[in-house]
Parts: sequence; C-alpha cells; structure tokens
Amino acid sequence: MKRFSILIVLVFASVASAFSQPAHTSKNRLQAQFDSLWSVSRVYLVTGKVDKLPPLNARMLQIAEKLHVDSTFVWAYNSIANYFSAKADYSMALEYNFKAIEIADRGFKRTSTVLYGNVANIYNKLGNYEAALRYLHNGEKYMIYGTLLTGSYVPELLASTYLNLKNPDSALKYVQLAFQVNMDQAHSNTKDPRERLSAKQVQAVIYRIFGQVYEMLHEPELVNYYYRKSIRFSDSLNLQGVSTGSAIYYGAYLLGQKKYDEAKNYGIKSFNAARNDHYKNDVIQASGLLYDLYVQRNNKDSAFYYVTINHLYRDSIAAEQKANQLQGLIINQQLHEAEQNAKAAQDEERRKQNIEYAAIALGIVVFMMLFLLLSRSMIVNTRMIEIVGVIGLLVIFEFINLVVHPYLVTLTNDSPLLMLLILVAIAAIIVPLHHRLEHWIKHKLVEKNKTVRLAAAKRTIEKLEGK
Repeated sequence: MKRFSILIVLVFASVASAFSQPAHTSKNRLQAQFDSLWSVSRVYLVTGKVDKLPPLNARMLQIAEKLHVDSTFVWAYNSIANYFSAKADYSMALEYNFKAIEIADRGFKRTSTVLYGNVANIYNKLGNYEAALRYLHNGEKYMIYGTLLTGSYVPELLASTYLNLKNPDSALKYVQLAFQVNMDQAHSNTKDPRERLSAKQVQAVIYRIFGQVYEMLHEPELVNYYYRKSIRFSDSLNLQGVSTGSAIYYGAYLLGQKKYDEAKNYGIKSFNAARNDHYKNDVIQASGLLYDLYVQRNNKDSAFYYVTINHLYRDSIAAEQKANQLQGLIINQQLHEAEQNAKAAQDEERRKQNIEYAAIALGIVVFMMLFLLLSRSMIVNTRMIEIVGVIGLLVIFEFINLVVHPYLVTLTNDSPLLMLLILVAIAAIIVPLHHRLEHWIKHKLVEKNKTVRLAAAKRTIEKLEGK
C-alpha cells in the first residue's frame, strides 16, 4: 500500500510538470521576440527611421499583453512615446510616457529615471523649463535603482535645461558630471546592446552641450572643437538625430560669427538630413537658419524658398498632430481591447488551474476513502469517514461550481440571485446523494471492521490452542 501511495504522488508531480513546462517555454520565446523588436525599434529611432516604428510598437504592445510583465509594458509605452516625440506630437508623447511611469514606479523602478528624463526633455522643447527641472528632480529619486546610463542622462538634461534658462555656469557643472559618468559607463563593458547604444547617443549630445555652454561663455576655440566633435562622433555611429541637431546649433553659431560659407554648409547638411529622416522640427529649424543666412546675404530667391519650406512644415506638423491624435485614440482603443482580452485569458487560465486543483483534491479524497475501505488490517472509526465525507462534499461542490460558472454567467446574464438559486438547486441534489454514499460507505466499513476483528480473534484463538 505504501508503494501505491508513492506512485500516486509521483503521477501527480508528473502531471503538474507537464502543465507548467510548455507555458514557461512559450513565455521565454515571447520575451526573446519582444527584446529583439525593442532593439530594432531603438536602432530605427536613433538612426532617424521613425516611420518604421508604428508596426513594431503595435507588435510589442501585443506581446506585452500576452506576457503581462511590467517591464514589457514600460518598454512598449516608452517606444510609442519616443515615436510621437520624434513626430513633434508632444501631448501624445507625454501621455504614453506617463503610462510607462505609472507602471515603472510600481514594478520596474530601474527605468523610472529615464522616463522622467524623457518627460523633462519634452517640457524643454515646449519651453516649460520649470516643469522640466521638477521632473528631473523626481527622476533623481529613482537613480539608485537604475544603471550608469541614468547617472549620465539626468545631468545631461539638467545641463540642457540650465542652458535654456541662460545659466551657463550651472550647465557646465552638470555637463561635466554627465561626461564623467558617461566615460565610466563606456569602460563598464556592459553586455546590453541597448545600453551601449544609448550611452553613445548621450555621449554625442554631451559634446554638443559643451559647445553650447562654451558659446555662452564666449570661448570660440572650445565651441568649434565640441560642436565638430559632436557632429563627427554622431556621423561615425549613424546617429542622425543628434548629428542634425548639432549641425543646426553650430550653423547658427557660425552665422552669428558672419562665417557665411561654413554656416551654409552646416545648414544644408542639417536640412537635407532632417528631410531625409522626416524630423520635421529639425527641418523647421534648419530652414529657418538658411532663411536667416540668405536674408543677410541678400539672396531673396533662396530666402523665399526656405521660408516657404518652413511654413509648409509648420502646417504639416499641425495637420499631423491631428492625425496623430486619431492614431493615439486608435492605439488607446487597441490597448483597452488587448487589456480586456488579456484579463479574460488570465481568468480562463486561472479557472482551469482551479479546476485542476479541485480535481486533484477530489482525487486525494477518493483515494483516502478507498484506502480506508480496502485496507485489510486497519480498523477505522466511522467518525473519520464523516469528516472525510464532509471534505469530499465541499470539494465536489466547489469543483462543480468552477466547471459550470462560465455557463451560469451566460445563462443568467451574470445575475447573482439566479446564480445563487441554481447553485442551491445543485447542492440540494448532491447533498442527499452524499448522505446515501456516506451511509453505504459506513455500512461497508462496519462489515469490513467485523471481518478484521473476526480475523484477529481467530488468530488469537489459534495461538492460544497452539500453546
């Protein structure tokens, strides 16, 4: 009997392992697919191929719903926010950054600092520098959870914000701190390609900020050195977004120095790159730079051309923002539907697990009763049968409830009163059956106990006669 009990336990363990293994493997496969999509989306973003992001973002969001893990939701929302930010639709970018922050602060805090930094960066673009500082200081609270990347990203953004506030001394302090941390990260040999790429992007921006700071501090040699270094470094890594921005800042500086030929070269470089990569805000700034250049050189035809381009792109951004709002509504609806589907799938999975657990419990109860009935040497008190019977009744009722619950919801239109009446009717059927079964088992048990006692008495008499 002992060997039989051990066999039953091993069978249950094997069944549990069979149920859990495929789900675990499937999740690993989905996570690997998600990580691959995220890496590709990051490359598209920093190399200026932002129009390729929407299908990747949609797929990442679908996988995130299946995995239902905080980190995947954070990265998916972050990628969507980056797309809208690149398209200069800052309201949608803020919405998805805030969605990511809500989840990150709860269960994935190592990304909170970067997300707060992204929000601050958007407020910088909107000219709300006080709000940018507030979110950067909020992000600093989570730096202990993050990586070295957060240690350079936050001071880099603080330097940019103080530049916008015309405070070059504070900007220099923070950009030097960002550079120091960034160099530490460059020598940390991180294995995560996403962190390596982000660190390079931050490094290119840091060089540009040095150029802006020294421009305010009137250090022309350092201005030329750092602007050119930012552009060369960005071009070597195909970081078109950073390269374009640095070329615009440097071109504007050269225009102020009346170095028209050099300003024209950097203005055209930034203008062409921004148009090719669909960075509309950069097109507006580059065309504005070239317009100012040609006005100063009294070239009316070229000035008219670039001011026309400038107005066209401003109108395009306004129209695109309306389209993006519609797209955002579509994404929100898809997200809502996906959340509902995921919740329904989770509930169904949980119900199946509960049914399995109830079936296992019922099997254990039945096994115990059979063991007690069929054991040839054990005398069992009828009180034990009553206790086991009550447990079995409860398990059976719960098992039936789990199985029929979805059908009851549909049949009764989720009416609690009707569901209660049906469950009471089911209980009214199984309780008498339980009493009959218990009575039959007690009868069998009494007969078995008599047989056991009679056999024991015969053995005792035989021993006494032998003596």
